[in-house]
Amino acid sequence: MGETTRSGRVLYVDDDEHATLTAAFLERTSDHLAVSTASSASDALDRLDDATFDCVVSDYQMPGMDGLALFERVRDRDADLPFVLVTGEKDESIASEALARGVTDVVRKRSGSEAFELLANRIENAIERYRVTRQCRQFRSAVEHAGHVVLITDADGRIEYVNDAFESVTGYSAVEAVGRRPSMLQSGQHDEAFYRDLWRTISSGEVWEGELVNERKDREQYIIDQTIAPITDEGDEITGFVAINRNVTERKERELNLAFLKQAIDQAGIGIGTYGADGYATYVNERLAELFGTDRGDLRTRHMATLDPDLDLDRFEAYWRSFDDGERRIYDTRIERVDTGEEVPAEVVTARVTIEGEPYQVNTVRDAAARKRQERDLERFRSAVEHAGHSVLITDVEGTIEYVNDAFEAVTGYSAAEAIGRTPAMLRSGEHDAAFYRNLWGTILDGDVWQGEVVNERKDGTRYVVDQTIAPIDDDDGAITGFVAINRDVSAIKEYERELEAQNERLKQYGQTVAHDLRNPLALLDAELTQFEMTVDDAGETVDAERVEQLCADIGTTVDRMETLIDDLLAMAEQGQRVLEFESTSLDAVATEAWEQIDTASAALSVEDTDVDADPDRLRELLSNLFRNAVEHGSTSPRSQAPEDSVEHGSTNSRPSADDSVEHGFEDVHVRVTPLDFSAGFAVADDGPGIPEDERDDVFDHGFTTAADGTGFGLAIVERIAHAHGWSVSVAESRDGGARFEFRTDEDA
Repeated sequence: MGETTRSGRVLYVDDDEHATLTAAFLERTSDHLAVSTASSASDALDRLDDATFDCVVSDYQMPGMDGLALFERVRDRDADLPFVLVTGEKDESIASEALARGVTDVVRKRSGSEAFELLANRIENAIERYRVTRQCRQFRSAVEHAGHVVLITDADGRIEYVNDAFESVTGYSAVEAVGRRPSMLQSGQHDEAFYRDLWRTISSGEVWEGELVNERKDREQYIIDQTIAPITDEGDEITGFVAINRNVTERKERELNLAFLKQAIDQAGIGIGTYGADGYATYVNERLAELFGTDRGDLRTRHMATLDPDLDLDRFEAYWRSFDDGERRIYDTRIERVDTGEEVPAEVVTARVTIEGEPYQVNTVRDAAARKRQERDLERFRSAVEHAGHSVLITDVEGTIEYVNDAFEAVTGYSAAEAIGRTPAMLRSGEHDAAFYRNLWGTILDGDVWQGEVVNERKDGTRYVVDQTIAPIDDDDGAITGFVAINRDVSAIKEYERELEAQNERLKQYGQTVAHDLRNPLALLDAELTQFEMTVDDAGETVDAERVEQLCADIGTTVDRMETLIDDLLAMAEQGQRVLEFESTSLDAVATEAWEQIDTASAALSVEDTDVDADPDRLRELLSNLFRNAVEHGSTSPRSQAPEDSVEHGSTNSRPSADDSVEHGFEDVHVRVTPLDFSAGFAVADDGPGIPEDERDDVFDHGFTTAADGTGFGLAIVERIAHAHGWSVSVAESRDGGARFEFRTDEDA
């Protein structure tokens, strides 16, 4: 028999000169062995490096390295390769040690043909065991790493073995499963008759195949495609069963999803069709047929190019080749109806896909007219919301913000990115208690609209007041899906209300002051009139003309003072109103006009020009009052006079005569108007007697005056005009020792 039929490759190692002859006898004795020789252990190791063998047979006694040492070297290379040790030693300890170390077999050297038959038989057995063990190991590895569940039971159905896939699919470990029955996996989806039929089939020696719904350890159900086969012994007696379970849960889910998808496509409100490279439809749904004015069967017989006015048959191939795999195009076009020939607007989405190597085109067609109407309506709504002057926010039913408009960002300081995903509680100021918000939520969750005022807090920590309306958003079934809140910022209104209340309080105080101030001149006027009557009565026919003239002059002065009080009261009421419109105003121009409105006597004005954002008329009134105060109490007061005489708060009618200062030899005042050095604003300073430091905090109080004939309103009017502009005003000493009024225009009063 040729060597090509020999399947057992053996390396025989012996330093004996007859080793080659021994190898030949072994091959002659066994048709299954092909024996190569090596004369030493080192030679054997070289041969093992160059070739593959099924067994190594080695003599024990060899120079340099004995058989056991060679065995250890071979085991380092291959832990399973059979190794038969041949020894002529009678000492049983050598054989015992060899077997203890793991040598496959030990054979004592003998002479004669029976010795070769024995050795050949022992070698064949070692090789067979080696191959069976290797096959078992490979089989076990295949079962352990199989993607499918494998379990083996005895003839009574008790589990004896499960692989790793069993544990990953069922959740039961091998320890939990072995010794139990597969009924541990029953889900209740199959009746007793189902399982009786299964057992009847496999008990009769046949293979059972089918689908089962099993239940995992965590009670979750899954679907398997199961094959159960009997295991028989040599006498065909059933000793057990092997079950292979393929988990098809995902496949079943895909099949179910595919069925749902097909149903959804068939009933979708948009037209859907798939086309092959020949331009004909492989699938169309009912809606697509409706859009083209025909039925599905007819539509599949029509070439794509005949349905689109932008295509024709001559250019179809170039059109088809223009698509890349996975490319998606969206475009507006017009499709031609089959029934009427009418061209109707449509939105088409075309996608190129490849299935099993074949290109297809998936088209979805939507009635563009309806979409255009929806887009216009949506755009009008969005534009209205985006440009609304009020803050608008939309939440889901849990109160999580989903949308805010630009006004929300402007009012709260939070950007859309910062607000979306949070709740409106981010704006709470702490002004309202939990009961307030419970009432609010109770109202809107009942489906009612809530309205009220809420004090919120901006991102920067400042508070503001909103007039809020919150309404539920319902779906078609009336279920609440979210809420929309419209917030009107009424902080300014609230501020105006507070200002109005404060203004009314001030007017009340002004009225009380004026009433008090008017009573004195009225009493004086009454006394002077009584004196006048008495003088006339006493004089009889001889009237003292000079005395009458003096009394009339005194009465006129009293009337003038009353008129001044009335004018100042009206000015106070008017100048306290907040300035709403500002314009860039030349300080020099307005100061010059204000200077010309008063009797400046011989006083001097100098202005360093700058632009101020102000109401020009009210700025002129402010400067006029300051100039009058400086002139009347600077040019009429000698430097040696007590400084309190300079504190006079305005007179809109009576003006001191220019000759008066000359007559008394008093010095003229110099008024300077200049920009502030280190902040936005301006200053009005004079070189008069100034204002005492301990009175500077009181000079703006209405009714405060140190002059006998003063009304006490002039500087109060100045302060009110400044505050109406949002400016601050303060009093200091000028560099010449006079009064200096500083107005800072970059801060609210």
